[in-house]
Amino acid sequence: MMRIRVAMLAALVATGVAVLSACGSTAGTPTAAAPAGNIAPVDFQTGTASANGAPQNTGDFAAPGDTAAAEQWVELDAGSAGSLNPVVLNGKGFTLYRFDKDSPKPPKSTCNGDCAKTWPPVTLKQGAKLFLNGVAQSDVGFVTRDDGTMQVTLGGWPIYKYSGDTQAGQTNGQGVGGTWFGVTPEGAKAGKSQEGTDQATGVGYKTGTAKENGADLTAGDDYKGPRTDDAAMKWVQLTRGSAGGLNPIVHDGAGFTLYRFDKDSPKPPTSNCNGDCAKTWPPVLVKPGSRIFVNGVATSKIGILTRADGSRQVSIGGWPVYRFSGDKQAGDTNGEGVGGTWFAVSPTGGKVLPKGGTPAPQSSQPAPGTSAPASAPAGSGTVTLGNGSAILDSGTNFSEPNGSSGVSGPGCVAVPQPAQVSSIKLDGGPVKLWKGPGCTGQSMVITSSVADLATIGFDKQVVSIRFGDK
Repeated sequence: MMRIRVAMLAALVATGVAVLSACGSTAGTPTAAAPAGNIAPVDFQTGTASANGAPQNTGDFAAPGDTAAAEQWVELDAGSAGSLNPVVLNGKGFTLYRFDKDSPKPPKSTCNGDCAKTWPPVTLKQGAKLFLNGVAQSDVGFVTRDDGTMQVTLGGWPIYKYSGDTQAGQTNGQGVGGTWFGVTPEGAKAGKSQEGTDQATGVGYKTGTAKENGADLTAGDDYKGPRTDDAAMKWVQLTRGSAGGLNPIVHDGAGFTLYRFDKDSPKPPTSNCNGDCAKTWPPVLVKPGSRIFVNGVATSKIGILTRADGSRQVSIGGWPVYRFSGDKQAGDTNGEGVGGTWFAVSPTGGKVLPKGGTPAPQSSQPAPGTSAPASAPAGSGTVTLGNGSAILDSGTNFSEPNGSSGVSGPGCVAVPQPAQVSSIKLDGGPVKLWKGPGCTGQSMVITSSVADLATIGFDKQVVSIRFGDK
């Protein structure tokens, strides 16, 4: 089988596309099974349940009492609710809680019987899907309850809904008995986010989204003109979420990914992106009287710095934040890894790297503010793509339970059977994966083989692949 795959990789460059039938055995394939204790009991997916096509009337939207349907999937969505920020909600927008009488080390739930009727535990069955939107997979775990069901944990703490919350966004369980609190994405107790006007900058802070707070939706992040216009600076929204397999990241109120620049400085906060650079990477600007809406991003992590031209820029964790002119629609992440120095920004100011994929090397990227190299195809951001080939396997770890197929460049190539692609063996990358036909929709650059596409949010969803031009 290995000899066939090697020959196939060589042949693809000349023939463009080849398809293999199922082999009936994976002997000889480069599998690397993890020890049983390291295998996740659920299928992690980046993004919301809706974006990933979860069935209706299941998971968080299942009818009351339909446990089998409810345990098919759960969504953990970082955001805000009432005055709490950040806090975790489920896919239906209901606040999730933790209980002080439980234990995180080792994880243990002490809420059973009547307690569990008032505070229904968030449970899943083995093999269910867990959608993460702004919650890091590393903070998620599981604990077996006294009744044998599997409960989700955050930071080791078992998590629950509250029967007293009857509508999305309610926080009636906060502080009940002095032991129940909304849970943060890391498993801590959620609290009120600082609000009001910062006297030093004249910028106001408000918990929730711009829409929830009645902001002018023709201005701020939704403004269609230059980001330096007064209307654009009227308000900024900082939302914790995910995009293009990157999680957790921060995006603005229009859904555009926000980035940080390695050549800037967080201490003291300083931007080194000016002139043409600032045209390619528009800084997120505010002015006295502006409002910043926080939705899953702690106010304590947000700052304002003065740029070289005297304008004021938003920072997260001390790092100045920017949009990317190459992102044309909400959810794009074309700025990820550009120049080896630009990365999506995390809710604490860190750089966000894809799981299973790595940013393109710095040597293959243009300097900030310059045009893309000739080898970068239109629509692929500013990454120099390789004109190689790829084996698309139907199982994880390059196994072939339902066969495999192969594609090669140049240009944009359709994937023969998108619903049968769970891992990719790459030769001659980087390439760009797309969820839509003709290299459209959500995208992700990878520079090496990916053993499990679910780790970057692309399992059974790679519809087309962009290779380099000749």
